[in-house]
Amino acid sequence: MADLKLWGETQISKMKRDMDRRFEALCTDFGLPPARPFGEAGLTVDEEGDGLVVRVAAPGLDPQDIGVAVARRRVTITARRVTRTEGGLRAESFRKELYLPCAVAARDVAAQYRDGIIEIRIPRRAAHGCGLSRSTP
Repeated sequence: MADLKLWGETQISKMKRDMDRRFEALCTDFGLPPARPFGEAGLTVDEEGDGLVVRVAAPGLDPQDIGVAVARRRVTITARRVTRTEGGLRAESFRKELYLPCAVAARDVAAQYRDGIIEIRIPRRAAHGCGLSRSTP
């Protein structure tokens, strides 16, 4: 048991990025679409002022095709992209869901899509912080 090493967020994040790169390479090798439809930047959650800001890289979407839902401590982001190919139309659906670290005021959420980034501002319900010390991977 002395050989066991406790991994922190840095090691786990590095392993996830490595696995994502390998899976994307596999998809490319087989001529499949990218495995990460929301792009390289992924998703971040930051504590700003009196709430949380969730940002998701989602290039090439039409703002009308993006849905954001916040309920209790969960954010769900859905999107649909339709592209023309030589064989006709190709439709892709995306869904990203995350759990928030604190209670939020779901009715006061503001979301916008600009420059390929979905930004969701979510006020905290309680007067205290959420305990985020840095962006989540």
